[in-house]
Amino acid sequence: MTQRRTPSVLGKIVTINAGGYTARIAEVGATLVSLTGPTGRQLVLPASETEINTAYRGALLAPWPNRLEDGRYTWEGAEYQAPITEVERNNSNHGLLAWQRFSLQATELEENHSLTAHLDLVPQPGYPFQLEFTVTYTVSGEGLHCRLSATNIGADTAPYAMGAHPYLVASGEPETPGAVDEWTLRAPVTYQLPVTDRMIPLNGDQELPANRRLDEGLALVGVNLDDAFGGITREGDGSAVVRLTTADNTGTGLSFGEDIAWLQCYTDGETRRGVAVEPMSAPANAFNSGTDLTRLEPGETHTATWTIFEITA
Repeated sequence: MTQRRTPSVLGKIVTINAGGYTARIAEVGATLVSLTGPTGRQLVLPASETEINTAYRGALLAPWPNRLEDGRYTWEGAEYQAPITEVERNNSNHGLLAWQRFSLQATELEENHSLTAHLDLVPQPGYPFQLEFTVTYTVSGEGLHCRLSATNIGADTAPYAMGAHPYLVASGEPETPGAVDEWTLRAPVTYQLPVTDRMIPLNGDQELPANRRLDEGLALVGVNLDDAFGGITREGDGSAVVRLTTADNTGTGLSFGEDIAWLQCYTDGETRRGVAVEPMSAPANAFNSGTDLTRLEPGETHTATWTIFEITA
């Protein structure tokens, strides 16, 4: 009898490595499955290869990130209804890419350090726009560099926003419950968005309260985060850096470019095993609020970049 092999729910997985970093990328969602740094430590919570990725570990979030209230929006005078994927809050969550099968192509086969994934998103009733996605993952001595581009190949202007969903870990073995309480999160943000009980942003923003002062470095013991932060303070080259560290100042960092205007930070619910640090071009419900929403004209491309790296002493 021939035993049937159970395939990964994430499809084909390709490994790239260079500069001490090793990343594994899946064809489903072009998902970042795992990432280790030069010390051999896991830098992100790995995505499961046997269970559906409902926590969106390592996922790409487009053509909208985070929540879309009731899954509804109006664009150019027409009303649309996207599928409800967060049933308990009646929202459509994290766009459409996480469940799509990308085409993977290693671009540097000899050195095995770069991978490009392509997807033509099929127009559908809730998002009848034609977008072509290209994501490139490259590892070097500086970390894992990620580049997501969306090109409007259709005839109509499309609403667009994007994000990414890595769960960073600063120390210890992946899946360690309560590990978050040993870490400090520092992010160059100046305000956060207040939200409803359905996690939909209200009008306006608010100064960082005492228990959300990420700009000063926030010890995460007993702190629960699921918040969008804006007002990003940037370096001279337009970049910004988030650091998740232990008491000895080692850990994991995430830097990003000017196309990222928001950060969603989430402390992994009750288990507190990692911190989702989500770079986004627009916050939740941008299709309705218009906040930092991109009007992607026919032929135009939107590109965003970010890098995940290990922080060593």
